[in-house]
Amino acid sequence: MLDVFVNFGGWDSDMDVTFWLPVAKLLHLCGLILWLGPSGGAWLLLQLVKRRLDPQSAEYQALYRDFLPFFWVEHFGLIMLLGSGVWLLSLYGLPALDWTWLRIKLVLVLCVIVPIETVDIWFGHVRLPRWFSSGRVGTGVKGEVDAYEAYERRFVPVSLPLLLTAVVVILWLAVARPV
Repeated sequence: MLDVFVNFGGWDSDMDVTFWLPVAKLLHLCGLILWLGPSGGAWLLLQLVKRRLDPQSAEYQALYRDFLPFFWVEHFGLIMLLGSGVWLLSLYGLPALDWTWLRIKLVLVLCVIVPIETVDIWFGHVRLPRWFSSGRVGTGVKGEVDAYEAYERRFVPVSLPLLLTAVVVILWLAVARPV
């Protein structure tokens, strides 16, 4: 399995792993930064602005529309993070699954991160853009307003603490490798 990913042109696979492993780790870190950085900063700014502007105001709605493209950066980073994680696992080989810290990390990724991000992708790329482009923003029309309300008042307050806790635990496991 290792040779499929790293053995090009008959090179020594040990040398290939020593070359490709840092590349995969770099892509993994870049994916983490893209996943959490820009969209997290934009969302925090949006929450600060919400304290000063009425969420039904045109200014706030325009700012929220400007926030929506950050979902693309966030989810590109997530794909990069997950893809490089699979690549890292392939470089280390299946014996890496014997590491308890890695198994815990994978369980958190598969049982917390992926489900939350799947719903976030649906909101960020389907539901919220449809709601903002409907022309009924701020009109109080029942049903359409629910997309924004469901995201801001139901999904985010429940998912964000779970997501942030999982990310901190995953980072600690990756750095400390305690078990």
